Amino acid sequence: MSLKVLSTGVGLPQRFITNDDLVEVMGLDTSDEWIYSRTGIKGRYVCQEETLAELSITAARQALDEAELTGADIDYILCSTIAADTKSPSLACTVAEAIDASCGAVDLNGACTGFIYDLDVANALIATGRAKNILIVAAEKMSAHADWTDRRTCVLFGDGAAAVVVTAGNMIKYINVASKPDTEVIRIQADMAGNNPIARDMPAAGFVHMDGQKVFKYAVNIIENEVKSALEKTGLTPDDIDLYLLHQANLRIIDFAISRLKQPKDKFPTNIDHTGNTSSVSIPLLLHELRQAGQIKAGQKMFLCAFGAGMTYGTCVWEWE
Repeated sequence: MSLKVLSTGVGLPQRFITNDDLVEVMGLDTSDEWIYSRTGIKGRYVCQEETLAELSITAARQALDEAELTGADIDYILCSTIAADTKSPSLACTVAEAIDASCGAVDLNGACTGFIYDLDVANALIATGRAKNILIVAAEKMSAHADWTDRRTCVLFGDGAAAVVVTAGNMIKYINVASKPDTEVIRIQADMAGNNPIARDMPAAGFVHMDGQKVFKYAVNIIENEVKSALEKTGLTPDDIDLYLLHQANLRIIDFAISRLKQPKDKFPTNIDHTGNTSSVSIPLLLHELRQAGQIKAGQKMFLCAFGAGMTYGTCVWEWE
């Protein structure tokens, strides 16, 4: 026994920022052509007034409504995020309060791989009989961590939340989460300066730092190696996979993966052009959009792969029920 997805939901900010807006409204020294040619991004949703909790609750309620469940029916809430609105309580507890749930609720920080990590935990909880219905919410407010004067990084990110409700099923054929520890390639310093009078060194808040070339090399190698490993262990071939749902970090990474795997481009759906890199939200957000467009059908085999700071990575092969 593993799990199956009952429903999906999303919560997005109202403000949509185009590449031209970055130049005309925010005064960034760049252009639409410069950004799009290097990233595949034309625009992204950015929080202006919304909190991460508000986006998460919207996504959660939408997923619950589609599943025809209430908070009382949920046995566990897992939220993937690099930073909730508050250090404590957790984002998961904030969502639980909003939907009148009284189950276990916890946040998990796997960076951009967070959703796959949540799937792994949910799969174990269901397989061992610890839970029947689990709400997973991926939520990120990347705009709060970007240096909006640095065109190399701020143009990449977007905000949002996406939720799935999972229950007992047989969708997952393979799942793997792991890491190749490197804490310098992608780094965001925590805002925990405080005022401890005896602390020797109080870290200051900092913006996201990323070594783009190392991230690119890491990502394409992980995708290629994880496809090989997953297919070997499931007895499948690349042709057997109907859809490859990859973390929407940069269109160049996805295009490079397509060339390495020698599969048709239409097997690699993307939404990075209008969402940017939303960290752990990107795969469930893409899944929701594909379902809304009627592109997800029973029996389809899908390969999910994400990679992020840490460096973390995660892979899942499932057959849609």
